[in-house]
Amino acid sequence: MTQSLQALKTHKDARNRQAFNEVLQQFLPQLKPYVAARLRYAEHVGLIPRRMYFPNDIVDEIYLEVFDHLSDADLDPKKLKIRLFKLADAKLEKILKEEARWQERKVPIEDIVQEELKSLEETFYPEEMLDDIEYRQDEYRPKLLLLEEGFEGDLLDFLELDRSLRQEARHRQLLAQAYESLPPLSRIILELKVNGNLTLEEIADVREMDVEEVEAVLEAVKRRFRQTLGQEAA
Repeated sequence: MTQSLQALKTHKDARNRQAFNEVLQQFLPQLKPYVAARLRYAEHVGLIPRRMYFPNDIVDEIYLEVFDHLSDADLDPKKLKIRLFKLADAKLEKILKEEARWQERKVPIEDIVQEELKSLEETFYPEEMLDDIEYRQDEYRPKLLLLEEGFEGDLLDFLELDRSLRQEARHRQLLAQAYESLPPLSRIILELKVNGNLTLEEIADVREMDVEEVEAVLEAVKRRFRQTLGQEAA
């Protein structure tokens, strides 16, 4: 992998951005699905206008940033992976701020983690929420967001649940409802794990957290989903 990343310097010196971008795409194909998932959810809950921001555009901006400011550190696969995901998070959060629908909380990350863990441990009643969605289906409100099939399958693998659960519409609805119920930071961490395929250590680097905090959030997320599907481990 290090040898292939050396091509970045060659393409940079030749000012060949297309070849440069192709190397980055081959190196980290998970980046675009992660960005797409974050945008899709932000559109669904009304944080950004629909069809205004596109994954390809954001990924291209990230690649341009690396192209313009390529350093020797970027030739290290571990460091480059973290940098690309950090750039993605920074650009996505900038978009949310610019839409004036989200304000950054000046709260220590440790306090946010504790708040979200407490929220995840609270009893969740997915059946009541689904019934409420059906009852109010004619009112103006976002429709239930079904998860993409690829993400569903990978999510069930992460939860250590059978992929056959996707065959029932009710289970797909419950998965989506549990996903929507997650606090913001917990959802980002989950997407970095499932879409980004990052290790706990890599997620901690991207989000500037302790590994133990990342692990605690993901374990709480697992319990939330398994409770929702009636699959809580004994």
